[in-house]
Amino acid sequence: MEIKDITGVGEIVKRVIDCLDKGVSSLLSPFAYKRMERAKMLIEQERSDQNAIIALKDAMAQDMIEVARTSRDRNQLHNIAEIYGGAIRELQDFAPSQLPVALPSDDWSALFYDSAKDCSDDDIRVIWSKILAGEIKSPGTYYKRTLTNLKQMERHEAEWFVKLCKYVIEDTYVPELVLNEDLFPFNEYQSLVDCGFLNANHGSMEVKFDSMLPLRDKELHVKIKDRPYHMNVIILTDTGMQISKLISVEADTVFAEKLVEQINKSEVATAIVK
Repeated sequence: MEIKDITGVGEIVKRVIDCLDKGVSSLLSPFAYKRMERAKMLIEQERSDQNAIIALKDAMAQDMIEVARTSRDRNQLHNIAEIYGGAIRELQDFAPSQLPVALPSDDWSALFYDSAKDCSDDDIRVIWSKILAGEIKSPGTYYKRTLTNLKQMERHEAEWFVKLCKYVIEDTYVPELVLNEDLFPFNEYQSLVDCGFLNANHGSMEVKFDSMLPLRDKELHVKIKDRPYHMNVIILTDTGMQISKLISVEADTVFAEKLVEQINKSEVATAIVK
């Protein structure tokens, strides 16, 4: 049975299952693939998106578990069910009519499956679900190297990156003062460079005109006097920028105060945070 033949579960659910189908088709043995077809048949019987989520998880947990020979296999199946089910939840308020004609590529879907299947951390699985949902909405949004870098990230490194996101401006820049003022440990910064989330070479952020710069849940309002203001910054990589946009954290209050103080001490600009 082809994915396109599934009825009664909604176009969004079919898109998620299509990505799952692409992901596993080249990775599972023929016998395991038959069990996946059995899971699809069970999903076909459901009549709502919510039931489809439950059916997807139950079908994979009960039917495909029979082909799992090790504890790792069982954990992977559970992880995948949680992640793909989470993608359905992320998309349930998205109008099916807005779905693009194009689907995520076969290569991307296979790499996503292979990269996400070993993630057992609840918080990071949420990130994987958001990535899949975003790629279904707009294929080509997430780079393959983002999947690879996220796969290789340790849990404590992920926690460090979430903490760093409290200091990110425009999902791109981290003022160097977070290191100079000991707001963020240098060893954690270096690890995030090694993970591929931060560029090793720092740069300069130029503010030429009066501007409002997004600072997580706040806004940094900069007023220029007579010439552009330059701020030394750490720059997120493409991976860092893509993942930063998926993380919801509030700006660090102490950091915001120090940033305003730094700008106001300059001769070329003033700033406030709202």
